[in-house]
Amino acid sequence: MMFRKLILIAVVSGVSSSVLADPAPSSAAQPVASIADRPALNAVTAMPADYTISSQDTLTIDVFGVPELSQTAVQVDNAGTVAMPFIGQVQAVGLTTTQLSQRIAHQLDQKYVKNPIVTVTVKDAASQKITVDGEVTQPGVYEIVPHTTLTQAVALAKGPSNVADIHDVSIVRVGATGRNVTNYDLDEIHDGKATDPFVQANDEVVVDASGSRKFVRDFGSVLGLLTYWHP
Repeated sequence: MMFRKLILIAVVSGVSSSVLADPAPSSAAQPVASIADRPALNAVTAMPADYTISSQDTLTIDVFGVPELSQTAVQVDNAGTVAMPFIGQVQAVGLTTTQLSQRIAHQLDQKYVKNPIVTVTVKDAASQKITVDGEVTQPGVYEIVPHTTLTQAVALAKGPSNVADIHDVSIVRVGATGRNVTNYDLDEIHDGKATDPFVQANDEVVVDASGSRKFVRDFGSVLGLLTYWHP
C-alpha cells in the first residue's frame, strides 16, 4: 500500500511540474491595444539613407587617411554650410550625407587630395517639425527627433480618431522633384507585414477617414438632433 502511494505521489508531482513548466495556451481573447498605445516598430539607431541635412545639425566628416581634414563634430550654420579646412564653406542643407560626401570629395580632389574617400554622418540632428492632420485625435504641428517613425508620428497626435481609416495613411513630402505622396497601412505595419517608415522634417502625415465610419457618426448626430426636436 505504501509503495502504491509513493508511485501515485510521484506521478501527480510529475504532471504538476509539467503543467507549470509548459502551460497550455489560453483560449481567452487578449485585449488589443489601440494604435496610439502600441509600440512603434523598427527602433533603428541608424539615420535613414535619404535623410536631408538641416541647419544646426552636427556632422562628422571623415577623410580617409587624412586626419587634418577630418572633423568629429562640425555644425551646419544658419546659412546652410559647413566649414572645411582648405576648401572653406560647403553647402550642406538639402543634401543627403552621401551627396555631401561626394561634394566635399570633388572639391578636395581638384586641388588637395587625389581621389579622396569622404564619409559624412549625422552625429546629432536638430529638432524638426512635422504636421499631423486628418482623422487624428489632436491634429497639429509636432516636433520630432531623428528616427521618428510613422506610427510614432500618429501617436504624437494621440492616435487615430474613431472614424479614421488606418489602412489609408499618407506621408506627403516635398523634395527636389516636387510633391510626393506615399500611402501606408498602419495595421500591416503593426502586424509586421510592412516596415514602419521614418518621417522627416516638414513632412505632412494625413490620416484619411473611413467612409462607413464617418457615415455612422454623421447619421448618429442627425438622429440625435431629430430626437431632440421631436421627443
